[in-house]
Amino acid sequence: MTPIRRVVPFLFLLPLLLSGCGGDSPTAAAGLTIGDLVGSWIATSDTHTNNANSSETFDLVAEGGEVRFTMLSGGDTRIWVELDTFMDEWDSAVTLSGTTLTVDPVEAARSTEVFEITLVGDVLTMTNVDSEFDFTLSSATPVSTTEVLVFVPN
Repeated sequence: MTPIRRVVPFLFLLPLLLSGCGGDSPTAAAGLTIGDLVGSWIATSDTHTNNANSSETFDLVAEGGEVRFTMLSGGDTRIWVELDTFMDEWDSAVTLSGTTLTVDPVEAARSTEVFEITLVGDVLTMTNVDSEFDFTLSSATPVSTTEVLVFVPN
């Protein structure tokens, strides 16, 4: 499995979510619904920070990659991740409870990812403190990371 493929499920993230909400303050947990997340989104950043060494970070978007998702009204979501010649896409079922977003890929080989989310205006931020990433990009064993994805409508 390529190093990016190991990371991709988190992206799904990503993989995942939104259509814009107005206002400048975070959307209240009790008021956020899947309906608020319906639409097509593109990441402006996807940063992994090594949980054991916070000076080690990697931003997939800053390195020329792209993370996108489209969410339908029922929570069905298609996620795309690209970096250089690597391209991956998959479908997931997304559920939302308060500010906890769970992304459950259709493919059994992909793991479920859990994110805490905030929506401020048209900016969706998703944080997974239990992600993994191979900073060597060479199929080495991934390390524990905190992943932060920032999306805007696409």
